[in-house]
Amino acid sequence: MNGLKDKKYLSVSRKRFEPITVFFSVALLAAVLISAVGVDTGLGIGLGSDNSIIFNDFRSFFFVVGGTIGVLLFQFDIETFFHTMLLVVRSFISSPVKHLNPIITELDETIIKGSSIMELRDGSEINGELLNDIIHMRKEKLFYEEIEDFVTNRIASVFLLRKVAASLLNKGSKIAPALGLLGTVIGLIEVLQSLEDPTQIGPAMSLALMTTAFGSILGSLVFTPLAGRLEHHNNIYLETHKLLMNRVSALIRREERQLDSMAMNKKVDISG
Repeated sequence: MNGLKDKKYLSVSRKRFEPITVFFSVALLAAVLISAVGVDTGLGIGLGSDNSIIFNDFRSFFFVVGGTIGVLLFQFDIETFFHTMLLVVRSFISSPVKHLNPIITELDETIIKGSSIMELRDGSEINGELLNDIIHMRKEKLFYEEIEDFVTNRIASVFLLRKVAASLLNKGSKIAPALGLLGTVIGLIEVLQSLEDPTQIGPAMSLALMTTAFGSILGSLVFTPLAGRLEHHNNIYLETHKLLMNRVSALIRREERQLDSMAMNKKVDISG
């Protein structure tokens, strides 16, 4: 039983998750960004006399992006930050419950056929697969309540990490626009201080306007959709595990009733 603590139930499927939807959403966001920064695409949407990207103010970009990352690292930690980025990448290439759907189908067929859950896996040792480990615990004579508590705690610990990741992205969606507004205030102050030197007004106005633009883009087009995507995956993850445990509960409790019935019949036969 000590091996249970060293195994993870979750594995990431390598199969693409909704590739058409992912491609469409990324392409749409890219089109929005291209139209926002004013790249000349040959369709007459280019901005500026030199047909180049207008958002080329590194000072403003670093102020918003670097500042947002710095605040997030201060509120959370670097491990949480990189774990969040990893979950974001995984959310585009796999479903959080792709590996559970075949197991649920397998359990449904077992319930319909009236078979035993013990027939589904060998369960002789812990191998990290959820159903196998449940069967192993069952063979170790654990009651369903004990199995449920262990699995629920394991699921809750993983869900907590996913929830923190979504919280980090939601924080970023608020921090980036706030830093953009701060940059605007700083830029306007520089404009007022540069009225006697017109050559300094341009860079100051660039800071005032570009920080607002970068903050809005980062908050509205990056952090907010990514946070929503992770929250959606978190709900799928939690609800799918609930469905799986409901089926496990039905099978185990049916077997317990059958054992109780057999024990009762034996008592009747002996007394008779």
